[in-house]
Amino acid sequence: MSAPDFRALQQGDAAAWSVAFPWLWPAAFGAAQVTLQPYLPAEVEDVAIESLEALVEKVRELKSVEELKPLVASIAHHRAVSLLRERFAKKRGVGRTESLEAVQEANMADCPDPTADSPLAALEQKELAARLSGTLSEQGHRPTGD
Repeated sequence: MSAPDFRALQQGDAAAWSVAFPWLWPAAFGAAQVTLQPYLPAEVEDVAIESLEALVEKVRELKSVEELKPLVASIAHHRAVSLLRERFAKKRGVGRTESLEAVQEANMADCPDPTADSPLAALEQKELAARLSGTLSEQGHRPTGD
């Protein structure tokens, strides 16, 4: 397939774009497919079409017909990556406006307070006091009873 008439494309000629579409489609579709196929295969065609639409707007900025395929492939790739980022961000809960402190407090609600007196801590204190008292009495010391 030969390259389309570049000047006609720049002038917005519908017939030239009809010829250019099958010439550009493999580049747009391929770039979108490589990026999206593993994660969002149903979006490949949409991204390719959007890329061709974006190319129509940018064709006036180009200097030659050889720039069309690389540009449409680049547009398709960047749109595909943006779509992936958007979808994965939604899965992570983008847009939540909770404060970090509130999230941390909610996560810590299930954890016991390490500073609170527990029955085990009280028992350990009693055992420690009894052992200390026994050791002191073995050495001949009497409690002072403050």
